[in-house]
Amino acid sequence: MNIAAHGRKIYRVGLDRDHLRRLDIGPGPLGTRIRCLVPLIGEVDESWRQAFRAVQLEDTGFFRFRLEMGTNAIAFVATDSPDGKEINNELKTLAFLLDSVNAVASK
Repeated sequence: MNIAAHGRKIYRVGLDRDHLRRLDIGPGPLGTRIRCLVPLIGEVDESWRQAFRAVQLEDTGFFRFRLEMGTNAIAFVATDSPDGKEINNELKTLAFLLDSVNAVASK
């Protein structure tokens, strides 16, 4: 986070992909389902959390991403595959969500 010239916070919350945790939760119709927990980098304060909820309400396609209570991490469930394609696609979508949240929180 930075402070802009007009005194507002500029949020730059991002994903810490290096510390992604995976937990197998069982078989699914297309393969093994896993719960992914991705830590966030940057300031995740109450204003940012409110912006996260607001962006999720605007686009229900983001409801699969859960901001974990008491932590600065986001969880989601995906199907594991040898090439990791679905998880990578989910991470790209999550990065887009975070960009939107940062923009809303920075206003």
